[in-house]
Amino acid sequence: MNQHDDARRGPGLMPTAWLTRRAALAAAAASIPLIARRPAWGAAEPVVIGWVGPLSPPGGYAEGILMKDAAEMAAGEINAQGGVLGRPLQLVFADTRGMPAEGRTGAERLVQQNKIVAAFGEFHSPVALAEMEVFRKYNIPFMACDVWSDEITAKGYSQVFRNAPTVSLIDTAIGEWIAAVGFKKVALLAEKNDVGLAARTTVAELLNKAHIPNDSVDAETTTTDFNAQILRFKNATPPYDFFYSAFSEAGAYDLIRQAKELGMCPTPKCGLYNSGGEATDPTFWQNVKEAGVWVVTENVGLPQSGWNDKTRAFVKAFTAKYKAEPPGAVMESYDGLYLLADAIKRAGDTKPEGIIHALETTQYVGVRGQYSFATDKSPPWHYHQFMQAPLTLIQYDKVDQTVNDAPILWPHKFATAKELYMTPT
Repeated sequence: MNQHDDARRGPGLMPTAWLTRRAALAAAAASIPLIARRPAWGAAEPVVIGWVGPLSPPGGYAEGILMKDAAEMAAGEINAQGGVLGRPLQLVFADTRGMPAEGRTGAERLVQQNKIVAAFGEFHSPVALAEMEVFRKYNIPFMACDVWSDEITAKGYSQVFRNAPTVSLIDTAIGEWIAAVGFKKVALLAEKNDVGLAARTTVAELLNKAHIPNDSVDAETTTTDFNAQILRFKNATPPYDFFYSAFSEAGAYDLIRQAKELGMCPTPKCGLYNSGGEATDPTFWQNVKEAGVWVVTENVGLPQSGWNDKTRAFVKAFTAKYKAEPPGAVMESYDGLYLLADAIKRAGDTKPEGIIHALETTQYVGVRGQYSFATDKSPPWHYHQFMQAPLTLIQYDKVDQTVNDAPILWPHKFATAKELYMTPT
């Protein structure tokens, strides 16, 4: 569901030069190959791969930029190791700004002008759904990296793979956790798009199965004033003791702040969950400040107890270079390029049929564990899905706490908190 939606700039392909985080991002639209320094490549033709994602407002550009940084890091490492099939790897970036129309246009440019052989990235499900229609049309393998809509893989496109979790995996975990905690009455608020409504439906079904009373309201994705919805829940009798919000657009931070300001949650009497990725975004604490303490959210990053040598090396190098811990989306982007490079090497060429077949037989160990992609279609979203995508539910208990330092509540095998839920103090 990850579908976060801040100087505007025109659409187009972004240069690979590093862009200052949270700045106006008014760089001229252009594409520059990323080729690490190594002995001369001679006449070797580059292997061109496209990256798509938000690098400027109104999309989730803060995390998009970090995903881009990770992609550049991976490309530099691959080229330093000899490239792909003895050829240099060239990355070209398309800034989608979190808008489906610009995602579609960017994907067309990558294919038509830059002649990419594969693509990866993205941070917004509606944008990925638009882009993948283009990649399907031109038979371009696409690794979707941080988009959660079931529909992305449920469409059954042979070109589309996903190395992130999906709504069905995420919201099943959330619903099971709410039931395990034993909340008595739950309020649900969802954004009015396919991802938000599907998430709310899944959670509600699990609550109904556990015989937990629940009520739902929905809000337009452009909503920033949630006072009416929050007050409706706050004034209910009997009261709600948990508020689940499936809202990942720009208003998510307003929702969290307003829930706190109106005295609904998080409080000792009512907990707050925000789903969609905004609570793990680099801008979370600067937007919500103290209102973020005790918020529960999902983390699609691999918990430290599951880190391997590659994970530790990547986190150390990325944090040192970019002064930011890499969240799950960033690890997905880094691994996304390695997965494509690995498939191209095993295929022995850059023809799409060979890359797709190689991806279907992947057994690659990356920073998020060992990858393989399902080929069954029961249910439909299984197809080309990374079924072991890591997922934990975390709860912040300090201001400015990092994702990796937050206590893990669920699942049991990764839990670091003493309780299933830490009651706000």
